Amino acid sequence: MPHGAEILLADDERAVREALCGLLESRGYVVRCASDGDRALALYREHRPDLLLLDVMMPRMGGYAVCEAVRREDLNTPVVFLTALDSDEHELRGLGLGADAYISKTVSEEILIARIAAALRRSDVSPSGLDFGEWHVEPLKMSMRKPSGETVALGDRELALLRTFALHPGEVMSRDMLLTRFFDSGATEAVLTVAISRLRDKLGDSGERIRSVRGIGYAYTPAETCP
Repeated sequence: MPHGAEILLADDERAVREALCGLLESRGYVVRCASDGDRALALYREHRPDLLLLDVMMPRMGGYAVCEAVRREDLNTPVVFLTALDSDEHELRGLGLGADAYISKTVSEEILIARIAAALRRSDVSPSGLDFGEWHVEPLKMSMRKPSGETVALGDRELALLRTFALHPGEVMSRDMLLTRFFDSGATEAVLTVAISRLRDKLGDSGERIRSVRGIGYAYTPAETCP
């Protein structure tokens, strides 16, 4: 996605907002700012930005709640947390709610800009859908179809899994991350295994592109890298 993308920045500290806004605008981004979660959600719904950059701890509505509300309406817009809460527990919670990245406020400016650019590139998918193997996935229709016209219905979780794999080609998605992000609390690895197996069955030959990585999780192998 080219520079000029619109970023919604939400942080309750004025000094942080001003510093981040200046940095992002100096790199060519258009920035809207909010000082609390309620305002951030209102601005998201009004302007539909290209990316949300959220603090976790904010008054009225925290960043987690904003992310959860956005993901109920929109699976595509990147959500990046930039926060002082940098423990594994907090990161897993943020990713589990559907965030694309979780970044500590101690990170360098260059790393922050690189992570934002990467999230925007991964989200640069046609609103009409995305391709997964021989299938064209159509999120608004909750289905996928082949060039031959064959169509298969998808559930919310299947659609979210396909999108995650397609937008992270070659990256290993750990079982813990997938369970935290897409399943109810307490779900076991067996539940994930069954879900992936059913998704592979729906994909037919393209299901082989979701490969198991022993002891870790799963990865999507695009057509151009398949053996």
